[in-house]
Amino acid sequence: MTLAPEPARLFTTELSPAGGRIGPLHEDFEVDEIPAYAASGAGDHLYVRIEKRGMTTRDAALALARAAGVSERDVGYAGMKDKHGVTRQWLSLPGKSSAPDGWQLPAELTVLESSRHTNKLRTGHLRGNRFRIGLVGTEPSGAERARAVLDWLGVHGHANYFGSQRFGRDGRNLDDALAWLGGRPLPRGRERFLTKLYASAVQSEVFNRYATRRLALGRDLLIQGEVVRLAGAGASFVVEDVEAETPRLGARDLCLTGPMPGPKMRPAAGEAADLERSVLEELGLDERALAELSRHAPGTRRDLLVRPEETRVSERADRVVVEFTLSAGSYATVLVHEITRELAPSELRE
Repeated sequence: MTLAPEPARLFTTELSPAGGRIGPLHEDFEVDEIPAYAASGAGDHLYVRIEKRGMTTRDAALALARAAGVSERDVGYAGMKDKHGVTRQWLSLPGKSSAPDGWQLPAELTVLESSRHTNKLRTGHLRGNRFRIGLVGTEPSGAERARAVLDWLGVHGHANYFGSQRFGRDGRNLDDALAWLGGRPLPRGRERFLTKLYASAVQSEVFNRYATRRLALGRDLLIQGEVVRLAGAGASFVVEDVEAETPRLGARDLCLTGPMPGPKMRPAAGEAADLERSVLEELGLDERALAELSRHAPGTRRDLLVRPEETRVSERADRVVVEFTLSAGSYATVLVHEITRELAPSELRE
């Protein structure tokens, strides 16, 4: 049986959509990474802020490594950035790297500034990302409609879904991943790459399906046994007294979370655990499959809701330009889907 990623639920259906799609130019999708900390200016690691166009982060890291005369595995970065767009982010290289002003880089890759710091950049060392997206083919009142959607989402938020990028072309990675967990062998020579890719796809689909079902119960109420995070902190706990904790949810002192299965994921209990279990059953993830998944994915909890910040809408020639900041790990295409409404996230880029 072929199983495709479940469509995302829209949260702004009572508002009029702006229509349209993300434009075809690299400049129609700009991303500025917001680092978790600033480089100190001193240390054993070279930090470079780059701008790349039409290039993946991995390709940029390889180009930097070659130019600096170091191994690619010694290049660090906080997160992967889209290939199709103009994106700016920090990368780190070992102190033995040659000076950036002598690097020979491809035309689509530029070093904007450099500094030094005491540690290598690792995945997750970022606070969020600032997006500037050009929409084409919108309705005549597209700017006003986009503004209304962003204002609503800034207050209420939308599901922190993983975007279609997690599931590959036409969502095929999910079906292949489930077949792998079911015992289908991986192609020889690609085992390491595919296990990481497939584990990520399965975790993402579990989270997405749980988010849809949990938020349908109400974002302003708690259910017994669910795991919540303290706002502004990484600490979490299992809800035992729903009545006592509900006011804290309304005050935004608590954040709802969803499952990313793995041995390090804090388990839910009671009603929430039953809901999570039903999602696993939908995907055919039995104990054997989950045990195999746990070998390749540590597991965690992920916030169910995300709210865009620093929102702005403007018009430029034949485009409506939307700007917003999202927390680390959240997908801009999911938010743009709320604005445009006409197309699925996987179809937002031509």
